[in-house]
Amino acid sequence: MTISRVHYDLTDLCNAGCPQCARTDPDGCKPKDWLARRVCSLGDFQRYSPPEFMSTLRSIFFCGNYGDPAVVPDLVPILQYCWACNPALAIKVYSNASIRPVSWWRDLAGAASGHSFRLIAAIDGASHETNRLYRVGTDFSRIMRNTEAFISEGGEAEWWMLVFRHNEHEVTTAEQMAGARGFVNFRSYPSNRFGGKPSFTYSHKGEEYVLMPPTITLAPKSATTHKIAVEDLARTEVVISCEARRASEAFIDFMGYLSPCCHVGRRIYMKDRGMFPQGDSWIGDAFDTFDTRRMNIDQVGFASARAAYDAFLNHLEAYWAHQTPHVCKVVCGKKQAVSAA
Repeated sequence: MTISRVHYDLTDLCNAGCPQCARTDPDGCKPKDWLARRVCSLGDFQRYSPPEFMSTLRSIFFCGNYGDPAVVPDLVPILQYCWACNPALAIKVYSNASIRPVSWWRDLAGAASGHSFRLIAAIDGASHETNRLYRVGTDFSRIMRNTEAFISEGGEAEWWMLVFRHNEHEVTTAEQMAGARGFVNFRSYPSNRFGGKPSFTYSHKGEEYVLMPPTITLAPKSATTHKIAVEDLARTEVVISCEARRASEAFIDFMGYLSPCCHVGRRIYMKDRGMFPQGDSWIGDAFDTFDTRRMNIDQVGFASARAAYDAFLNHLEAYWAHQTPHVCKVVCGKKQAVSAA
């Protein structure tokens, strides 16, 4: 399969403690103790994406399963390497924008000058009091200074707001602020991480908080993936149409794994860290019958990992007619019929 777009996850480090994030223990909003605490260096990135591969890509984006790309020391040199290989490459970086001095954000805008580049800033409210309730550990004033510095140097930024009940009243205000501050786009969408439950409880600095879904109706973050609710899995029949195949996309992480998407990649990382149970219904059986180390560039080299990527997609396809793996069914399953409970 041709790969024309890549999602990169450069680190499992982050300055925030978002309670529904895969890296966060909601009991205290601290990082989970099994994280590798790794960062992709420029040398790592060049090994994971050699020039001949970069030159064939149409677009890439940096958005962490477990970390924020802005914490990566070599992020700007990595971007410069990408454009040296492919000047026409369109790039997006997703960040909470609450790290680094304003000078770094100006430098980021300067490095992107003349290229197709967007900063996607995750800002969940129009004030510190609302933003901090999910983006735990971030500072709203600092985010405003950093994004202002980036935009003032010619950078293009979008404001993406994750909406809960506690901040839904600020959606209109946030959108107005985004326009006034020079953001080129504003998006608001609900969290999809409640797992079918009516609320999500977490603690931070000895205080307990409760997240709840918004009461207002909002379009989901992704219009292309179907997101079958976990509680509906057993009674929902689907046709699995792989989004990675449709979009000619791959996922490459800081551990050197080349896999189809962030959903599969997240679980490969958990398996690598000893946190994914063997035979787990979400995708464990597919992992058990395919040596995922074959997709690790550090272990087998880029060419072999690239070949294993195609082989793994074919391996997964054999499961789809049987409504598995669950992760593929949840993310890329198109509903066909619902049987009686």
